[in-house]
Amino acid sequence: MKIIIGLGNPGPRYVFTKHNVGFLVIDRYYELNKQIFKKIEKNTFEGYINDDIILIKPLTYMNLSGKVFFELKNYIEEISPENILVIYDDISIDLGKIRIRPNGSAGGHNGLKSIISVLGTKDFPRIRVGIGPKPEGIDLADYVLSEFTNEEMYKLYKVIDKTVDAINIILGGKITDAMNKYNNRDLTGDD
Repeated sequence: MKIIIGLGNPGPRYVFTKHNVGFLVIDRYYELNKQIFKKIEKNTFEGYINDDIILIKPLTYMNLSGKVFFELKNYIEEISPENILVIYDDISIDLGKIRIRPNGSAGGHNGLKSIISVLGTKDFPRIRVGIGPKPEGIDLADYVLSEFTNEEMYKLYKVIDKTVDAINIILGGKITDAMNKYNNRDLTGDD
């Protein structure tokens, strides 16, 4: 079973905030493939499942994202890190770009820190979706919990669709191909 977990915060207040990019990607993936998924709701997460894939949005708030794996262990027989794909926001990447990696550190992202802590490894693939750097004079928490502007949302939707394509490539066992196709490229064009 492949586990695709998009990081974010639950509730209507956070839907279109920069920290919820992972949730937006999960929702778009489901929207494009809803005929093959059924909805699931558990204590620590909600999402969609079929015979091969589970799409997860943690309900634990960002800093406790790893807690979903305790409940998943009761729900999925075996959780292998290489079968987990985590999608989350990154302020060190410009809006319009993503970065795919087969593993790596948390890079200061508290949601990823929580997952690494619970799994006991950083060896799982991830897609970092750029939200752009924090402007001067704004607190980091305020920035990541701020909503995207209309112009930013227009760009973001293009990036989300390309991220969904990258997920499909990775699910096909070709993470290097996904990295070569999408890393460090402006994904806001029409091609």
